[in-house]
Amino acid sequence: MSGQPGFWELVVAGIAVGGTAVWVVAAAARVGLLRMLLDVFPPSTWDTVTWGLIPLVLLVPPLLQGGVLAWLSGRRPRPVWRAVVGSVLGTLVAMAVFGAALLVGLHHLPPRTLAVVVKTAPDVLIILFILLIVAGWLLVIARAARRADLGRVAVLAVAVAVAVAWQRDHGQIVALSYVLDRPEANGFFASVAIGGALGTVWAVRRVRGEAV
Repeated sequence: MSGQPGFWELVVAGIAVGGTAVWVVAAAARVGLLRMLLDVFPPSTWDTVTWGLIPLVLLVPPLLQGGVLAWLSGRRPRPVWRAVVGSVLGTLVAMAVFGAALLVGLHHLPPRTLAVVVKTAPDVLIILFILLIVAGWLLVIARAARRADLGRVAVLAVAVAVAVAWQRDHGQIVALSYVLDRPEANGFFASVAIGGALGTVWAVRRVRGEAV
């Protein structure tokens, strides 16, 4: 890998940044950090503050995703706001698509097929996203260190390492996803990771009319 990152490198990096940001926000909510922020304000204002605080918190992943990909793209000047808007719009589109797909599946899949999907999908998605997130961060680090040529080798190595870890300590890896145990948290995670990444990359690569 040399020069500016390609489409798929940016997408995987976007999945890593967006997915990690959502996980961190969910973990912060789980341990009570968001409640600590709320405690800064008088109790009589909590309802009003909550309506403003929640949207701000939900904007953190798109802001980080857009900012990192704008930097990673190598564009001058940095298309940060365009990238952030792309992340937000991509997330919203993905939420609508995933929601519609879920409704269609619940109403049209045979019960036996639905049971198999419900049983197997979590493990498949967990290992897939772990691989993509770790690979994405390796690509980001390789670019930051100006050693992009090592990124692909590192990704292959980590894929093997994650597969081995999955076999040896499956339960511990699954436990990492427990902060996303609510359907809305899972949906937001997938929407930012996939839709936000694709939207950001589209926005960044359209700055100079580059083919997506």
